[in-house]
Amino acid sequence: MIRPRQLLGLVGAAALGLPLLASPAQVNPSPERLRFLATGDSGSGNAHQRAVGQRMGEAHRRAPVDLVLMAGDNIYPDGDLALVESAFQRPYSALLQDGVPFHAVLGNHDIRIANGARQIAYAPFGMKGRWYTLRRGPVQFFLLDTNGNAPWQHQRPWLQKALAASTAPWKVVVGHHPMRSGGLYGDDPAAIARLTPLFHRYGVQLYINGHDHHYERTHPIDGTTYLTVGNGGAQLRTVLPNANTARALSSYGFAEVSVTPERLRIEAWDSQGRRLDRVELLRPD
Repeated sequence: MIRPRQLLGLVGAAALGLPLLASPAQVNPSPERLRFLATGDSGSGNAHQRAVGQRMGEAHRRAPVDLVLMAGDNIYPDGDLALVESAFQRPYSALLQDGVPFHAVLGNHDIRIANGARQIAYAPFGMKGRWYTLRRGPVQFFLLDTNGNAPWQHQRPWLQKALAASTAPWKVVVGHHPMRSGGLYGDDPAAIARLTPLFHRYGVQLYINGHDHHYERTHPIDGTTYLTVGNGGAQLRTVLPNANTARALSSYGFAEVSVTPERLRIEAWDSQGRRLDRVELLRPD
């Protein structure tokens, strides 16, 4: 049940004729620390997604998280919000009932209806636009539209300006599509050419994506670690580690990230609650 003290998510949901649920709490994390979860390719509404969602809720009960990132393909097969209850509200009910904010990006399945406009308007997905930025504690997030029809002539200059203006100790970019991957889609030379000069110039330490249906973390490449979390519920695919790969598994799960101004710790968990990966990144002096 929705707690009486929580506000109803009237904006977006009511306008679209969708079920109402608790609005995200007004989260004001400490400037000294932040905890968040990341999942992608999650919106299957199947038993695998529900199991991952249950483990995410347990992680929150163990140590409260400040927000959840969704790296696209939020609702299969075509982004239809008529399926939002099974693909979002039910799997993450424990987090939503506690008012944990979610912030999503659009995946390729999400833009099949109205180019994703209904998802952007759906308040519980926490999208401030097709691309947007959030500052939370020691982290600034830059959430992108990496789809094939994305207007990079507008989005890239925006990203450059936003990165240049950021004073956050940690800069984390989120997009649906992988840039470095040992999975089905592999490395994306066009995305690497478009974005890595900005990552290097402005000190982006982490890029989070989905699209490839596995978990993978690279070694830092020119200062950026690439984290694939496309294991949130969609059918898994094979991953073949390469020279950039630090850890890779074809297993359902999610990532848990804890951040202070000096350190960023990534832990990955599977849908049975077993740890898949753990690493700590130190911010350069």
